[in-house]
Amino acid sequence: MRTVGHIVTSAGIGLASYARYKSPPAAIASFLAGWLIDLDHIVDYVRAHGWTLNWSKFNEAAHEKYSGKLYLPLHSFELLALFFMLFRGTRLHPYRIGITVSILAHLLLDQKCNPSRSRYTYFLAHRIRHRFDARMILKDHPLHSAKNEAQ
Repeated sequence: MRTVGHIVTSAGIGLASYARYKSPPAAIASFLAGWLIDLDHIVDYVRAHGWTLNWSKFNEAAHEKYSGKLYLPLHSFELLALFFMLFRGTRLHPYRIGITVSILAHLLLDQKCNPSRSRYTYFLAHRIRHRFDARMILKDHPLHSAKNEAQ
């Protein structure tokens, strides 16, 4: 999904968070978390193209085609679970719920809008296991590449 879609979705979640908890800071945090995780695309861009900004390549958002790697360190169900477990307590509850829902929506929308990616793509452990090799990560089925190598 493109950034604009994530901003609109995150704004809705931020408004819902505000309606539920009446906490402007928690609502803003929910809004920001849902699309600022896309900042990790900068890691992939720099690995593929270096520090020189080329807007057309950046906007293409397919840096793995150039570097052969897919890092996206913040696009991770494991990090979402870790965040959810660490942000406990009644004072943090509005942040915990709003941010978790916002990031979860981001990851699920990315999965839905990128059907060519394996369902495991948004698990950091899967990317690490495959040494961030985009060819292995982006296959429709994780065993597909093993079958091709055996042939």
